Amino acid sequence: MFFGGSKYSRRGAISRVLILLIVSILLVVLLGYFALRLRPDAHRTTFSQTTVRVYCASGVAQPVEQVINFYNQAYGVNVQIVRTGGSGELAGQIKTEFETGLLGGADLYITADDQLLAKAHHEGLVAERLSLAEQKPVIAVATSSNLTIRNLRDLVQMNDIKYGIASERAAIGKLTRRIAKRDGVLMELESNKATDSENVMTLAQALVAGSLDAAVIWDTTVAQINESNGQSEQPRLKIAAVADPLNEFQSKIAIGVVSATEAPTECLKFARYLTAPETGKAAFEAFGFAFVEGDSWEEVPEIHLYCGSMFTPVLEEAVRQFASREGVNIYPRWEGCGKLVSSMKSIDDADVFPDAYLACDVIFLEEVIDQFESPTTVSKNQIVMAVSKDLAGEIREPADLLDQDLRFGICDPSQSALGELTKKMLTGEPFVGYYDRLEMKAAVTVDAGPTLMSQLLAGGLDVAFVYRSNVMASDRSLEKLRIVEIDKRSKNVVATQPWAVSRTTRNPVLMKRFFEWISRPEIKKRFEKFGFELVDP
Repeated sequence: MFFGGSKYSRRGAISRVLILLIVSILLVVLLGYFALRLRPDAHRTTFSQTTVRVYCASGVAQPVEQVINFYNQAYGVNVQIVRTGGSGELAGQIKTEFETGLLGGADLYITADDQLLAKAHHEGLVAERLSLAEQKPVIAVATSSNLTIRNLRDLVQMNDIKYGIASERAAIGKLTRRIAKRDGVLMELESNKATDSENVMTLAQALVAGSLDAAVIWDTTVAQINESNGQSEQPRLKIAAVADPLNEFQSKIAIGVVSATEAPTECLKFARYLTAPETGKAAFEAFGFAFVEGDSWEEVPEIHLYCGSMFTPVLEEAVRQFASREGVNIYPRWEGCGKLVSSMKSIDDADVFPDAYLACDVIFLEEVIDQFESPTTVSKNQIVMAVSKDLAGEIREPADLLDQDLRFGICDPSQSALGELTKKMLTGEPFVGYYDRLEMKAAVTVDAGPTLMSQLLAGGLDVAFVYRSNVMASDRSLEKLRIVEIDKRSKNVVATQPWAVSRTTRNPVLMKRFFEWISRPEIKKRFEKFGFELVDP
């Protein structure tokens, strides 16, 4: 009995322990699961959970709708045109929503007037902008019409015909008036019109219905009306004349991401799809638009970005923010420009060649300039001596380093722009002959300015030739070091920083947006904070 009782007693105890253990583990897992589910920062909005609301100019709606349908089917998302109208009307609505803080408004704005988009961007209503297509103003009539019209002057001087133009709130209406003003017939145009409709499609439908004899509309609107009639039917409209024979005025259709959107990444992804030649071109050309090709379509583009090491404290966070907003992968490389150039010269694979390069000085772009488009100067940065504050007053110019037993450092001319410019500076006027002597006395020769700064702050060096921005990159540097300026009679005491986009990049439009991103006022302030002198483009 004793052994039997003991046996069953022990089995029961083990079972209870196991059950309690299993239950405890399950509770921990469940609690952890619900904790993660309830954490606000654990929630991620997916494309399928977000509706991207599009305000679209009426004359552009048909090709845009077609592309939207393909996009939604391909990616299981929810992009919708929720409002159409004249470009100016839509711009006014977006401005009202912005100023009143109205929720549920536009996320994307597609306009037939890129000047309206530029104005909205200037006012802060729109962030990113991408070009889409072009169209021309024409004088259209019904296919059966026998009217002979050569230009706007003929139109306004004809008796017994009813013609229409669009409201000034529509892009076509604004452009029509600009042409009429140039041709000296604006007063007659306004006086003799039968109507000024709010948008171009209303005018086109009036022509089809016969309530108007002629109207100034887009060439693409004629194509859209005829396309919608079916290939088996006769065209309903025809172009009687080009409204602007001098071809001075065209409509540039563009798409803008509304600043107030809560879904910028989803907006930008669709904008890239809409403007890509593989995914947007066919729909626009089918309706007669001259498509402006954007970047080749990739759901998640990969960008290789080369930046001189001096830019790390200024731009590192901005690069991360841009990648997150755009929904792209960016692989930045922050190194001395000598190393970056050597790397570029050895790259055979176009897929890993940098899409863009921000150089520490023009001399390190010139070595690879054939592989880049024309550069834009961004800033200037002065070479200085960073001196330990313990030596205050003892170091005033490079000559002082020749006469004292000090630990100082320079950069390698083959690895960095700083090193190359330091060498040029100390071999030319007014420092002829200095470089060889200083190179022999230097305690270290390193790859980049930040390496010298680390050794200065660690107490391993007393002095170093660095950029002003290197010293101003941290409060600790400013606390422990003082900046000694070098005689500006030297031609090479100031470095000039150019930005250039690769000729072979698959994403030139994205790179243009990145440059605009780092040209924002808040980033310019960072450049100035770290000692750069900005150069107006």
